[in-house]
Amino acid sequence: MPDAAVDLIEEWTPDLADRSGPRYRAIAEAMEHDIRTGALPVGSRLPTHRDLAWRLNVTVGTVTRAYKEATTRGLIDGEIGRGTFVRDRRIRQWGAVADRGPATTIDFGPNFTPLSAETEGLFRETLAEVALDRTLGPMSGYEPSGGRIEHRARLADWIRTTGAPASAETTLITAGVQHGLAIVMTALFEPGDAIVCARLTHPGAKSLAIRRGLRLISVASDEDGVLPDALEAACRLNRPKGVFVIPTLDNPTSVIMSGQRRAQIAEVAARQDLIVVEDDVYRGFAPEAAAPIASLIPDRAVYLHSSSKHLAPGLRVGAMSAPEAWRPRLQPCLRDMMWMAPPSMVEVLIRWLDNGTAARMESEKREEMAGRQALVREMLAPYPIASHPTGLQAWLDLPEAWWGRNAAGALLEAGVSVTAGEVFETTSGAGRGQIRLALGCPNSRDTLSRGLNLIRSVLDNSPDQLGDFM
Repeated sequence: MPDAAVDLIEEWTPDLADRSGPRYRAIAEAMEHDIRTGALPVGSRLPTHRDLAWRLNVTVGTVTRAYKEATTRGLIDGEIGRGTFVRDRRIRQWGAVADRGPATTIDFGPNFTPLSAETEGLFRETLAEVALDRTLGPMSGYEPSGGRIEHRARLADWIRTTGAPASAETTLITAGVQHGLAIVMTALFEPGDAIVCARLTHPGAKSLAIRRGLRLISVASDEDGVLPDALEAACRLNRPKGVFVIPTLDNPTSVIMSGQRRAQIAEVAARQDLIVVEDDVYRGFAPEAAAPIASLIPDRAVYLHSSSKHLAPGLRVGAMSAPEAWRPRLQPCLRDMMWMAPPSMVEVLIRWLDNGTAARMESEKREEMAGRQALVREMLAPYPIASHPTGLQAWLDLPEAWWGRNAAGALLEAGVSVTAGEVFETTSGAGRGQIRLALGCPNSRDTLSRGLNLIRSVLDNSPDQLGDFM
């Protein structure tokens, strides 16, 4: 965008005349209106907080809150040293990427395991077995919130195979890890509480925290995960109540914390009286990973596990293990949200665990991902990539020419949907110049290969050669 156009946009003043409610929300709504009508095009640089506050005769805090609301809605992003910009909503919103591109788009957006005809066949076959098994009792009625005792006991066994502590009494059955996170953030935290997380983290956790009025405190990480000293410093400065971590195949960086780093994080959490929220949804792709943090401080940690990533995305069954003393707060929250995970889905998972299907599928999925990761390393060799040999994703550093430019938008125009780095950032600029590729999403290795070729063809050129999609 030429400088003159940028200067013109910086004079933007929202029309609040007919908008009721809090001023910050009115500003965000006016911004959304102007973005949708084209008055604020993608790539527009917005006024500074102070300038817009002066123009509207409101406090700087009101504008800051408005920009935060607009960021939550996926309208804008700030970049340190550059300003605040309107983002391309086709690629900005978490969970909406697949619905934004044409049917011909090769989708690298949603991070789930490769689907196959065999998985679909097994799913249908097991559902038919469950439907015909009269020994299970009524399948269409209510069951205890959090799952019946025998189901909880079996999923507690499943959790213990990871090294985390669990029993029927400490385990609740959820509809996946995202559901579990929603329960934890609602039941164990109050609006205004702070949660520490990495500067790049799972956007689902970030979205939940923001919507529940929690403060996210981002801290630095290295190739071994969240830095213990940074966590300690954040505790001194911000007095957080908890810390959110994905120690095994972190999303989006694919980092796997060493046993030593997990022990250090556990030590800080115990000393600072933190609630550890541990998302271990990707462990099936890295079974060699060290034991969960929850195994080190079982009285301070909530452990979340699920079948949807490594078995089938439609098998929305998760298990949460937490200290028994927290159950009176967690179980009512689960009940209030959706009462229970569907018993038929729980029964499918339990049968797969019991007959070895789950273990066999995990092995096959890892083998498939190994082949896909090898393709990525071969076809995108010139670009720095962070990934795991059998993991679901690749975290790609963009060429310098694409920094600050809408690479994800340019790729979408070329027929490839990816997730922009800004989606994962909890501090401004943390995801700048990076994109995540969900490698399990393309329906075959051939489709994956075609998509990687398209990515390479875009990134090998400069934005000026292709046209600026900002």
